[in-house]
Amino acid sequence: MPDSAAVSVNAEPVPSNLDYSFGLPDGPYCVSTARKTVERLLLEHHLADMAELGVLAASELLANAYLFTPGKATSLSVRWRFGVLRLTVFDEHPRHPKAAREACRARRRAALSTLDAALAASDSLCCGLGEVGGPLAGSKMWVAFSRDAARNYDRL
Repeated sequence: MPDSAAVSVNAEPVPSNLDYSFGLPDGPYCVSTARKTVERLLLEHHLADMAELGVLAASELLANAYLFTPGKATSLSVRWRFGVLRLTVFDEHPRHPKAAREACRARRRAALSTLDAALAASDSLCCGLGEVGGPLAGSKMWVAFSRDAARNYDRL
């Protein structure tokens, strides 16, 4: 019989156990599902003050993935670590030859300008885009922001 003191079960959602990842099928219609899911997760984990910026971030990251990788599935990760909300989107964007890689990356970064502006206005500028390391192909986009940044965004 296992030692009950060694078993740690937190049955209630709290910020420290916000750690979800899920796949989304191909299609921009999934953005509304993801928005609702992110909002619900943040509310249930007592992070309601981060919902508005969190929903915007999820929308922008997913819209970018669907725009630049049409017809492909994506995945979304929502995590709370060290006082920061982190949202990450992985897509199946094909690897480009070196000459086209930087031009594509620049177009994708430009398409994240709304999210970049929101983060800058809330005193939180942590948004990235990069290739997924081999052997997998694809892109990884992420955003990370604190509660203070989310509150600043809410005041805009």
